[in-house]
Order: sequence, then structure tokens, then C-alpha cells
Amino acid sequence: YTVEQSPENPTIFVVEGPKIEKMLGYTNLESEKGFQFFQNFLKDQGILEQLEELGIQEGDTVRVGDFEFEFVF
Repeated sequence: YTVEQSPENPTIFVVEGPKIEKMLGYTNLESEKGFQFFQNFLKDQGILEQLEELGIQEGDTVRVGDFEFEFVF
């Protein structure tokens, strides 16, 4: 995975990787259950920890593929 802060906007954090793209293809992130599943995946893969190390703040945006969501602790 790559987890990085957007050079254009420091409140946007971009997460990329083939496993994430695959998960986006079969997870309905519009449903609460699907989004919770996705958040657990990010945590299990150590991605949330990487975002915190980069200095993400509550309210910042996480961009995963074409999907964006607001980060909350």
C-alpha cells in the first residue's frame, strides 16, 4: 500500500494498492455495514496507523480510488 498526503491539499490523504482497489469493487461503501467492514480492513492492514503517523486530523479527507470519506476517530 501507499499512504500519502496530497501535495496539492494537505487535508487530503491518498491510499492506493491493488488489494484496496479489489475491495472497492465488491464492497458497498454506501451502506453502513459495508463502510464498517472497509474501516476494519484499513485498520487490520495498518493503514489507519499510517494515516495517523502522517498527521491526519478529524475532518480530513481520505481518498481511496474514486471513493472519498471524512476521517473521524
